[in-house]
Amino acid sequence: MWRRKKPPQSGSTGRVYYYRMRTPEKRLETAVKLAALMALIVVAGLIIAYWSVAIFGPGSEPEQAAILAAPPSSEPADNPPPLADLDDGVSLVRDCAGCPPMVIVPGGSFIMGSRLDQTSAGNAALPVMESEMPAHGVTIPSRFALQRTEVTRGQFALFVQATGYQVVGCTIFDGTSWVLDRARNWRDPGFFQDDDHPVVCVSLQDARAYTEWLSAKAGVRYRLPTESEWEYAARAGNTGAYLWGGDQTAACAYANAADASLLGQFKGRALDLFFACDEGHVFTAPVGKLRANTFALHDMMGNAREITADCWNATYSGAPGDGSARDTGDCGAVASRGGGWFDPPPNMHTARRLKMPSSERRSDQGFRVARDVAPDTSLPIRR
Repeated sequence: MWRRKKPPQSGSTGRVYYYRMRTPEKRLETAVKLAALMALIVVAGLIIAYWSVAIFGPGSEPEQAAILAAPPSSEPADNPPPLADLDDGVSLVRDCAGCPPMVIVPGGSFIMGSRLDQTSAGNAALPVMESEMPAHGVTIPSRFALQRTEVTRGQFALFVQATGYQVVGCTIFDGTSWVLDRARNWRDPGFFQDDDHPVVCVSLQDARAYTEWLSAKAGVRYRLPTESEWEYAARAGNTGAYLWGGDQTAACAYANAADASLLGQFKGRALDLFFACDEGHVFTAPVGKLRANTFALHDMMGNAREITADCWNATYSGAPGDGSARDTGDCGAVASRGGGWFDPPPNMHTARRLKMPSSERRSDQGFRVARDVAPDTSLPIRR
C-alpha cells in the first residue's frame, strides 16, 4: 500500500518541491491540467481543418490537373493523354493551355441528307435541295473530339500573334448584296465583336493554317471536321428537318440566325426571310450562350457558317459511308454548314449544304476544329 512520505526538514527547498509534487492532490491537479491542454489542442486542430475545407475545398488536387497532359513534342502525336475539364457537368478535353475545349462525340450511325419531303420544308432552290440527296446511311466508326463552340476571335488572335499570319479582305453584306471589301478582315468585319464571338472573315486556307499551328502547339493532330462528322454531331440523334422541331419561334433558343433583330437592321426585306422570334443579336453573338444540342455542342446552327474538310460535290451520289472526308469533286470549293447570323429559315435546315469557294472569306463564315480520339484513351477529370 502506498504511503505518504515524511515531510522534508525545513531549509531543504528542493525536497519541499519534491514532496508537494508527490502528494495525491498535486498529482490529480497536474493530470487535470494536462487533459485540459490536450482537449484544447484537439479542438484547435478541428477548427483549423474545418476552415481549410471551407476555404480551399476538399483535398489539395486542383492545381495538379495541369500536369496530366503530356508535354508538347516537336512532332504532332496521334493520341497523347489529353487534359479534361468539367463545365456544367460536361467532360471537356483540353490538350494544352489555351487550346479550345473539345467535346467527345460518340461513334454511331445516322441517315445523312434529306428526303424530298424534308427538303421541301426548307423551301430552297432545286440545286440546293438536290445537294442534300440522296439520303444515305453513314456510320461514324469511333468517337472523335469536336470543339464545343466555333473558334473564337480570341483563339484565332493567338494564332495570328504567334505566326504573323495575314488575312486581308472580306465579303460583307452592304444592305443590298454581298460585296468584297478589302478594308475588312477578321479583326474588323464591319460590326462589333469581342474575343468571345466566333471568328469570321476566314477561308478554308485560313482554317487549315490555324489547325496546323494548333497541332504543333498542342502536340495533337487537329483538323477540320468532315461533312459527315459535322452533320452527325449537329443532329445528335435528331432526325427532323430542324434541330428545334416544327416550332419556328423556338429557333432563337438554339440559333443566332435571321430574326427580328436582323429585320430591324435590314428593313424592307421579305418577312419569310426571318424567324418570328428575337435572339437579341443583329450580327454574331458570343459563343456558347444559346442552348446546346444533345451532344453538348453549342452554335451548330447559326452564328457563323462552318467550313468542313470535304471537296464540294453537287449531290451525295458516291459519298463515303464511313464518315471520312470526300477528296474528289470540286476541291476549289467547300461545303459550308450550319448557317450564320444572316441566314434565313431555309438555311437553318440541319442537312442544308451551301457551296463556298475555298478562298472566299465572308463576314458570316467561321469554323470549328476536330481531332481523332483513340478508343482506349482515358480522360482524367479535373475537379
